[in-house]
Amino acid sequence: MAKLGSLIKVAAMAGPTVWKVVQAMGPTITKMRRDYPEAFAAVEKQVGRLAGSRSAGKGPEGLRRRINVLRDQTTYLAVSADGAAEVRRVEQWRRQLDKLEASLPLLAAMGKTAARREANRIGERIDALSAEVLNAYIEERRDDAELGR
Repeated sequence: MAKLGSLIKVAAMAGPTVWKVVQAMGPTITKMRRDYPEAFAAVEKQVGRLAGSRSAGKGPEGLRRRINVLRDQTTYLAVSADGAAEVRRVEQWRRQLDKLEASLPLLAAMGKTAARREANRIGERIDALSAEVLNAYIEERRDDAELGR
């Protein structure tokens, strides 16, 4: 099992927003590592996937990979949702991810400068969603581990 320090290094590769979430959730993640190693391993895997997808580049395919990682996390959150509010929040994230993914083909129709600017904007929105979704994912994994799910 990896140490928290190595997880923070991987989180840094996933981008500043993911790194901030992992850093802020440090005490929770440390407790998970100690008490719920399977939940910690799941979080570690998702942070690694975020880092790997970010290294795929800023083009449409790299952005699509990042969206797919978040989509997988929202699938877990939807399945383990404990109430209507959580379900609505996950549905909202999914709609946002769908809109971002639908905008990717438009990049090819734009000029180079406009496409780069729009890809950066999409990447920033994915970063913001990554922070929200990863934070919820970590909390839900912890809650499920504490409940023995």
